[in-house]
Amino acid sequence: MHKVSFFTLILVSIGCLPLVAPAQSSIDWGNDGQMHYDDHIYRKNIRSVQLHQTTWNFSPPLLELGSNQKLQLDFDDLDGDYKSYYYTFIHCDADWTPSDISPYDCVQGFTSDFMNNYAYSFGTYQKYTHYRLVFPGQAMKIVYSGNYILKIYKDNNPDSIIFTKRFMVYENMLNIHAREKQPIGEDMFSKQEIVFSINTSQYRIADPFSALKIFILQNGRWDNAISGIQPQFVQDTALQYFQDDGNIFDGGNQFRNFDMTSLRYNTEHIEAMIKNPNLEELQLKKDVPRPTIPYSVDPDIHGQYLLLTKDADSTPINADYVIVHFYVPMDSAFTTGNLYIFGGLSDWQCKRELMMHYDEKEKGYVGTAYLKQGYYDYQYAFLKNGAKAADVTLIEGNHMETENIYTIYAYYRELTLNYDKLVGVRTIHAPSN
Repeated sequence: MHKVSFFTLILVSIGCLPLVAPAQSSIDWGNDGQMHYDDHIYRKNIRSVQLHQTTWNFSPPLLELGSNQKLQLDFDDLDGDYKSYYYTFIHCDADWTPSDISPYDCVQGFTSDFMNNYAYSFGTYQKYTHYRLVFPGQAMKIVYSGNYILKIYKDNNPDSIIFTKRFMVYENMLNIHAREKQPIGEDMFSKQEIVFSINTSQYRIADPFSALKIFILQNGRWDNAISGIQPQFVQDTALQYFQDDGNIFDGGNQFRNFDMTSLRYNTEHIEAMIKNPNLEELQLKKDVPRPTIPYSVDPDIHGQYLLLTKDADSTPINADYVIVHFYVPMDSAFTTGNLYIFGGLSDWQCKRELMMHYDEKEKGYVGTAYLKQGYYDYQYAFLKNGAKAADVTLIEGNHMETENIYTIYAYYRELTLNYDKLVGVRTIHAPSN
């Protein structure tokens, strides 16, 4: 199917490694023994973790406090057996450190609950058990706004952590007006500037300089989020945020993508499908670096992915897992950092299992990912040694015209409270019309 028509369908419905499947052991997976207050998978057997609103697969994990909105969590256990999984919520401050709100206070009802919605895969090479959770419910009603960690653990043992996932609960207290504009100066053709104002007529902000915390995210990424910016003007009930340096993002480039919703035929970006007795495998076409290639509009889903199979009736239990090979031709290897397969499929993190390796014979970087059938956006990110934020511009290029989604989160700590309330959220699309 042609790529543009498939993208329309989404909008409407919304070097080789050995030919063996990745290990499915339940040992710790890069776990340093610490609790991670972000999106973190602790076990190798856990895959395809997604958290979004029940009404839209591409929504951020965001709820309005007191509304009827619900989040849906889906994941697969590649061990293919039954396990007793539990969940709980951990309240965090704006910087994702645990707040002083205990689990007994942040929810009304039980502080943890049992996951009882699961099903076994059927007709797939890779056996797995699919789990689903929809929350909040009457048994665990969220009381406070702010940042939360959804913690999944096994056998009713909170120390046996399986994975953690971020979500946010907001109160619609502030009216945020925002737009993207072209920066001034040498960055005007490669970057995007976010300017905004906050109307406080419905909610008094006594101390906007220290008690009000602003975070701006690009396509849902937390690694390169902008924070710590201050209002330039405070006028009656308006806070003005107009800066020419602290609120500028790399424009980046449109995401690459591939379609493996069917394993019966090759789609546009698939070079070859390799049939093996016990697994599915495919090779993508080579991905040429794009920093000097002129910008072109190529529809994407802003780095996310849609799990979908056209080969069977039920995606959650009939979609198979596939070894996907990636290849980026380059004359030599980087010496100051590493290259990663990056996007929603990596939880917007540079994960060890998605790190590319330079192959002298192939004269380029090669890597693999073990992915469930679907439609995937992705990019290649460079992580410099010692850096925390991934750089997608080195391989992908940098353009002011790139289509990005920006979300502004406004947190406020009232004088009488010991936690950060999420009191305003605003999402805009760039470039602004």
